[in-house]
Amino acid sequence: MLGGLGVLVFVLFRQLGQLMSGTGQAGELGPPVGRLATPLHYLRPGEREPRLLRPGAGQPLVLAFVDPTCPSCEELVKVLGSFAAAGELGGTRVVLMISDPVSYLQISPAFEATELEIGRPARPAELDAYAVSATPLLVAIDGFGTVRAAGSAIEAAQVRQYITSASAAEPAAAALGEASR
Repeated sequence: MLGGLGVLVFVLFRQLGQLMSGTGQAGELGPPVGRLATPLHYLRPGEREPRLLRPGAGQPLVLAFVDPTCPSCEELVKVLGSFAAAGELGGTRVVLMISDPVSYLQISPAFEATELEIGRPARPAELDAYAVSATPLLVAIDGFGTVRAAGSAIEAAQVRQYITSASAAEPAAAALGEASR
C-alpha cells in the first residue's frame, strides 16, 4: 500500500509540473516554426521493430506528444478522436507520441479506446529536436516537412487550428524550405 501511495504522489507531482509549465500559447513550446521537422523512430504498441516517421512525405502531419497519466492529454485525445470519427482531419495524419510505458495506456479510457495511431519513441534522443518539455504538445507539420505550428492546446477550436496549419502549406513556403536544405 505504501508503494501505491508513492506512485500516486509521483504522478500528482508530475502532473502539477506539467500544468505549471504547459500553460503557454502556441510557439512557446516545441520546435521552432518554419524549420524542417526531424524524422522519428517509434514503436507501436505490441511491435518490436521500430517504424520511421518521416515528416514531409507529402501528407500533413500532427504529432501529439501526450501521456496517459496526463488529464489534459486525455482531453486532447478525445478531441482528436472526435475529429477523426467525424472525418474532420482532411487527410492530415495524426500520431500520438507517448513517453510513458505502453502498459500505462490502460490507465486512461480515452487512450485505450482511441483509433488514432499511437507510438513510443524508440530513440529518445530524437525528441530533443521537438523540445518536448511538457505534455500535451501539438506539432503541426505540412506535407513538405516544415513545422507550421507548435504549442499546447486541448480545446476543439485550438486543435482545429493545428490541423488547418498542417494542411495549409503554400508552394512558395515549401520552395523556401527546400532552398534552405
